[in-house]
Amino acid sequence: MTHTPQAFDEHLLLEAADWWTRLRDPQGTGSEVIMRLWLDWTAQDERHLAAFECVNDFGERLGTLDAAARRQLLDEFAPVATPSLRWWPAVAAAAVLVLAVGGGLLLRGRVASDAVMQASYASPTGQNRDIALPDGSKITLGGASRLSVRFADDQRQVTLEAGEAYFQVVHDVRRPFEVEAGGVTVRDIGTAFDVRRAAGEVAVAVTQGQVRVAAADDAAHTLDAGAEQRVVWNATTHALSLGTTTAEQAAGWRSNRLEFVDEPLAVVIASVNRYSPRPVRLDGTDLAGLSFTGTVHADDIDGWLRALPQVFPLQVDVGEHAVTLSASKTATQQR
Repeated sequence: MTHTPQAFDEHLLLEAADWWTRLRDPQGTGSEVIMRLWLDWTAQDERHLAAFECVNDFGERLGTLDAAARRQLLDEFAPVATPSLRWWPAVAAAAVLVLAVGGGLLLRGRVASDAVMQASYASPTGQNRDIALPDGSKITLGGASRLSVRFADDQRQVTLEAGEAYFQVVHDVRRPFEVEAGGVTVRDIGTAFDVRRAAGEVAVAVTQGQVRVAAADDAAHTLDAGAEQRVVWNATTHALSLGTTTAEQAAGWRSNRLEFVDEPLAVVIASVNRYSPRPVRLDGTDLAGLSFTGTVHADDIDGWLRALPQVFPLQVDVGEHAVTLSASKTATQQR
């Protein structure tokens, strides 16, 4: 969600504009220390990141305007009730930086060649998390998910350690954007895409642009996927397969809708568990490979569990701390 400048107080806008300017100093004063301090600042309060994104949007728009339009935008950015405009020096510095470097280069935020930014992010069960990266790229981290980020002068690397994440990447020919997840590496070719790790499977769904997915154990084993295409890596067979998807299926979880099309029940349960207050467990391996198509609403997992025996030959046992799915007694007797 993009906020207007008037949504923030003067002091917070000043801080955000100051960080924005320091991170993009064309003289190369950016450093690993500054990056870490900025990450700490954004983690202190969700309003910090929102204000930073507001300033970032301001900088992007400013770099594309002529002098008259730039003056109008500066007036628009000003908080309504701040006649003293003590925050103006930082915003003015940002404007000068746009003029000196140019909007397109500025948004990519080149720092000193020896600077490396590293950070780790995690989200609690049942809650998604929005992350803004220094290059302008954005990540939405799904519930109970973890990833780490490493940015250097010549590369941008993300490792999805668990769960799911949606990436909106600012393209930079100098620094490829790569996501490592399980047994594959996903290289962005200027796009938006989703990556999910669950039950020995990695699924990459593209909503815009194009990605290249490569098997970690065989660099020659690659598949290119474009918008509304999906690549699945199976850790058991070490195989990549290409299928289709939609934007709603790929990123519906950002609106609390977990969408599945012909997915193994084990994968579905692993995804559901990232949003369920009580873990759901499969008793035995007979149910794991059952194929499920449908929608699970993250705010009504109990309702989905109650309906599940109507779809599969299983029974649902609800315990105090966990829910267990096991083959129904009728199905067991028939075997």
